Amino acid sequence: MRRCVIALSALLVAGCGMFGPDTVSGDDVASKVRVYYKSVAGIDPVWLTCGSVDAEVGAEATCTATDAQGQKWPMTVRVEKVDGAELVYDIRFDDELSDNRAVQGGIALALKSKTGSDFQSVRCTGLQKYAINATRMCTATETNGSQWEVEYYLTNLNGGASITLQDPLLYASSVQSMVRTLAWDLSSHYGLSSGMFSFAQGSAACPNMLRGKAGESVHCTATLADRSTTDITVNATKFEDGKVYFQMYPTNDPSLSQGGWRLADPS
Repeated sequence: MRRCVIALSALLVAGCGMFGPDTVSGDDVASKVRVYYKSVAGIDPVWLTCGSVDAEVGAEATCTATDAQGQKWPMTVRVEKVDGAELVYDIRFDDELSDNRAVQGGIALALKSKTGSDFQSVRCTGLQKYAINATRMCTATETNGSQWEVEYYLTNLNGGASITLQDPLLYASSVQSMVRTLAWDLSSHYGLSSGMFSFAQGSAACPNMLRGKAGESVHCTATLADRSTTDITVNATKFEDGKVYFQMYPTNDPSLSQGGWRLADPS
């Protein structure tokens, strides 16, 4: 529940009869409801209409907000307190809504577990009913600034949800596996000894996913057999028949490029 305190003296208009309560206009009510809507949705409504409300405790007005998708969200405004020149409003959506912060946190954790990638933020704007089959779109931003559109689909009311990335991609863990192979080959190419440790054949660290679209790229770090490191660039060249085609090479020596394809990971 959110409450908005507004200055009554600036909002009172013609009363309802000589001894009736003063009235706050629908436009003035809407100006306060708009602030509340944005605090919940993270974005302004495209359209908002409110009825007028009497300046007395218990008086109610109804509002209807329309979002960018054309969906209407009914709201109820109730006067909780009249304190001299101020009104205290209780503003509520008529529908129970998903909590944006909880959704964003759930998406970040699920994507980290699913893809192996690090995300610096998840942003969900707009509203979503807290109801089975309710869907919304959010944007997840990786540590390298890449943004991913994510569909969040509520499957039950006990915290269950389906989270789907909208682009073809390779998980960070998949890219890391590819670069690890390149690290082994580079170690062999440079004639480096692995000594007694299988780890030292080569390893890789890739913090970000690779979008399966031509021109997309990510950077990884390959550790060679002598434990030296080198920056690796991985470029997507095309996406076709469910496969992401790529080229990867040491950033300082593109002549040592390797290419191939890998089935796109489940989005």
